[in-house]
Amino acid sequence: MEFAVLLMVMIVLGLLGWGMYRLMKRRGASSPADAGQAEPHSLPLDDSTYRVSYAPPEFEWSGTTTGALPVKILTYKQYECLEDARYGFRIVGVPPTERKQPQPHKTRAHGLKTVASLKKHGFLEDDGEGGYLITDRGLNALEVCSVRY
Repeated sequence: MEFAVLLMVMIVLGLLGWGMYRLMKRRGASSPADAGQAEPHSLPLDDSTYRVSYAPPEFEWSGTTTGALPVKILTYKQYECLEDARYGFRIVGVPPTERKQPQPHKTRAHGLKTVASLKKHGFLEDDGEGGYLITDRGLNALEVCSVRY
């Protein structure tokens, strides 16, 4: 008998606590409206608030065909390197141990093999200062080649 009374008291206290929790939660959710702020669901939906903004590329392919490309598929590292060059970064080829080191402004470091491969295919050209810039052929490769991840 004593156990049943104790169980009933615990159930009543639990329901009372749950009710207080719900009441406090509801008051907390309505406080922005009380403070004079508009509720989130009452704002008009404008799709421009959900658009992702990004910096447009500095260089784009001219659109003229430059002949058949030597490769049909770029590795992810090649793609990443060409994308950096497309956004106006000067590319330098460095050994893997130096790749994570800080670089000068507007310069990105990529692996020696990746840069050499892209230069060999004509996607990058020497800038005369130890770095590389993207060519129109490289921009074409970004447009038409698929990427192997």
